[in-house]
Amino acid sequence: MTQGALSILLLLAMGQGVFLAIALLAARQAELHGANRLLAALLLGSVAVIGHAWLGINRLYTSYPHSAMAIATIGLLSGPLLYLYLRSALTGQRLRARDWLHGAPFLLATAAMLPFYLQSAAAKLAWMQSRPVLPWYVGVSVLVKTLLFIWYVAACYRLMRGAASGPLAAGLARLTKIWVLGAAGSVAAFGIEFLDMELPLSSDALGAIALACFVYATAFLAIRLPLGYRAHLPAAAPVPVPLPEPAPRYANKRLSEPDRASFLDALKRCMEVDQVYRNGELTLDELAALLAMTPHELSQLINDACGVNLQEYLNRYRVDALKLALHAPDQASVSILDLALACGFNSKTTLNRAFKKQTGLTPSEFRRSGAGAGVETGAESSSGTTRPG
Repeated sequence: MTQGALSILLLLAMGQGVFLAIALLAARQAELHGANRLLAALLLGSVAVIGHAWLGINRLYTSYPHSAMAIATIGLLSGPLLYLYLRSALTGQRLRARDWLHGAPFLLATAAMLPFYLQSAAAKLAWMQSRPVLPWYVGVSVLVKTLLFIWYVAACYRLMRGAASGPLAAGLARLTKIWVLGAAGSVAAFGIEFLDMELPLSSDALGAIALACFVYATAFLAIRLPLGYRAHLPAAAPVPVPLPEPAPRYANKRLSEPDRASFLDALKRCMEVDQVYRNGELTLDELAALLAMTPHELSQLINDACGVNLQEYLNRYRVDALKLALHAPDQASVSILDLALACGFNSKTTLNRAFKKQTGLTPSEFRRSGAGAGVETGAESSSGTTRPG
């Protein structure tokens, strides 16, 4: 790879990384703000390392003396950010006060480097010109960073093994592998360089290429699975299958009693057999189309039969499905949020409100209590209404 081509590749990766970080920080899903911020920080750290390597490839270190050792401590954040991001994305767990301790090595190392960082540009330039060989303590710091990173990688793989399967989990696993392979290659190249052996590219350049691959892989995942939306479902979630449509009718006619009974039966099949409520984006228009009804007719039918609107009607089935999943032995290791997504909830706020209204408990309390055996499901008893049909 020529110097010019590599330089352009790294510039594009930096631009892509900054763009993705901004997109993640601007995402509106409140339940993913923590995970998105962590991934944005990881991407921006990668951009800083790539930028530093870009200066080296173009022999610009001496033109920008303050770049000397500028990224020396960033590696101490890579492992913690990757681990905390995966934990948040895969389990929905929020950052806790003690999680800031993961950043302690970075803060201590940065504090130790402050005397050097605060030197003038002239002093740093003189240091670069007088130290053609890397000092011994740089090798020690790389060893410490490598050991810490290995520990965090092991923690990341434990997280991924315990996560529910799905496209997002698989995509994150691939991202982690790219990051780990790149880091391992970069450390190996640094070791060879430290022993005064020749390499076609510097360890900085190899590390930057690996990080560029990580940035592009993140962009690819963002295109396939938007990073602001938790799109994974447990593998066992049923896939709704549209019912065969009855013959079209005139939209403005009031439903006759036989038609009303027929459509109530079709609606019940949609819910109980095809489980269309598991589609978290299901709209009134889409459900009406499945039943060959107008949206107005369907809305009126649900309101008359159950005394609720469509959203409440769907949430009853979703809560019932979640109650069963929370007490299913084979789902004991799956997070509540993953189970809720499989049941059709796409907002933690909606989940908690609907579940507590129907059961009097939060999902966590319900799972811990083991209560619910022999109790009527919400779609049958909530608010004194019954399922249609």
